[in-house]
Amino acid sequence: MKRRTFLRNLAWTPALAFVPYFDLVANPLAGKVRITDVQCLLTKIGFRVSPLVKITTDSGLVGIGECHHDENGHGARDIVLNVCKPILMDQDPLDLEYLIFKMSTRTSYYGGNHGVATHAITGVEFAMWDLIGKITSQPVHKILGGGSHVAEVRAYASAGPRDMLDKTSCEEFAELMKSQGWTACKTNILRDQAWNRLDNRRISNPEVDRNAEGFANMREALGLDFDIAVHCHWEFDFDSALRLANAVAPVRPIWLEDPMPIAYNEQWVKLTEKSPVPVLTGENLYTRDDFRPFIVNQGVNLIEIDVSMAGGLLEAKKIADLAELYYIPVCTHNVAGPIATIASANFAASVREFVAHEAFISNPINRAGMGINGDPEVLGYDKEVIKNGHIQLSDRPGFGIELNEELIREKYLADGETGWN
Repeated sequence: MKRRTFLRNLAWTPALAFVPYFDLVANPLAGKVRITDVQCLLTKIGFRVSPLVKITTDSGLVGIGECHHDENGHGARDIVLNVCKPILMDQDPLDLEYLIFKMSTRTSYYGGNHGVATHAITGVEFAMWDLIGKITSQPVHKILGGGSHVAEVRAYASAGPRDMLDKTSCEEFAELMKSQGWTACKTNILRDQAWNRLDNRRISNPEVDRNAEGFANMREALGLDFDIAVHCHWEFDFDSALRLANAVAPVRPIWLEDPMPIAYNEQWVKLTEKSPVPVLTGENLYTRDDFRPFIVNQGVNLIEIDVSMAGGLLEAKKIADLAELYYIPVCTHNVAGPIATIASANFAASVREFVAHEAFISNPINRAGMGINGDPEVLGYDKEVIKNGHIQLSDRPGFGIELNEELIREKYLADGETGWN
């Protein structure tokens, strides 16, 4: 029997059945691959600038990642090229946690492991996971945490009717959702003030009534078996958040998202205890340190991790494991492009108590039912990205992505970019 076959068989004995990375020891490339280059390219695949990370190795294997956005991507690229790259050169990609620690420590004085520096490290981490999968000949969702729970990840469409107050518009939206196989959506509340240009944190009586009516119209059109999330943007004080929760309670939403400002305080516990609907937050939180008080103090009913922002797949798994100790289910927020979306979905597949993954369909391609969060053709994927409201996971090594660099050069480079070096 060949040594590789023997080790693979041995890995399934009871003593080794629960070792997450058993396949690493069986692969002839393990411990022999070294990083030779790190590049960062600014693209606009989705609706924001997406800095893509490309890590090449002396074995010929290449890993692809995507950073969470900043305004134009230059901040993330600066960190990738001038901080991360010197740390990564000639290193073994399998030393992932060690290298993440080195990069996080090196950038900690850029914002205390928050902000653009963490976005950049996460893009690098995605690319390293892609490499780890290719080195071990395994899809990431199979090795992260010791194996995936599902073969596809339930998604929710971030979308809503043109006019929630018009029943015909709600019926048209319901037809779109059901014809494409969606089982859940997240819809913005109706507000007199734009969420990103607030004058105050109060909600008026007319706003309360309009939201009660609008979400009731959606429920009538979509039916009871379709999940509706009520989407705020960290904009209310406690009293206004509770009034909104009471207004939409008859609709039985799956959650009320981000009703109060981002940071944790005791009002979150109070709101969760008094709200007639489940309360969720997390899209603007970084690392387990930000999530910890919400989880251990029971300040939410569900958490929502933006994997690209929170610190990457390893960090997201640690957050999800902490949440599981407190019986708190996990969702994912995601405003990045299709590459980070696939990476995030690989994490979601490894979480037992996972609820739903965010999917944007505002792009005309996506609205027509093809892909999510941007043009799916850039992925070179071997499956439909979205099918019946579920993100499909590839069984190819890494993330299953074979980046269509020619298409990116033709259509999706940010201004001033010419392609990889």
